[in-house]
Amino acid sequence: MESLRLDETGDIQFELITGAEELAQCCRIGIGTNKGEWFLNPDAGITFGKFLGKEINEADMRDELTAGLLQEERIAAVEEIDFTINRKSRTMLVTFAATGVDGERIRAEGVLVGAG
Repeated sequence: MESLRLDETGDIQFELITGAEELAQCCRIGIGTNKGEWFLNPDAGITFGKFLGKEINEADMRDELTAGLLQEERIAAVEEIDFTINRKSRTMLVTFAATGVDGERIRAEGVLVGAG
């Protein structure tokens, strides 16, 4: 597939990307979208509410992120998910590694997921 490149703030860069870079970008968009936020597909994304509160469960958070990544039909498996939570800003930075259905490995670091 081909997609327009998005910069770190989500702004469109008028440049086409393909391959692992394009797949990683689609995964970043998926876990950066709050479920119900995109009117064309209200089931797309993850439930940000699972990442809020004082009694958060890291296993549940990891499961939600994995489910979000697997919404991308070109992802066969998620091998790694790490995150750092910033409670003050109600955000977290996510790093993930996954394998596409074609066997290609992708990795993305510093994906900002925000609920603030």
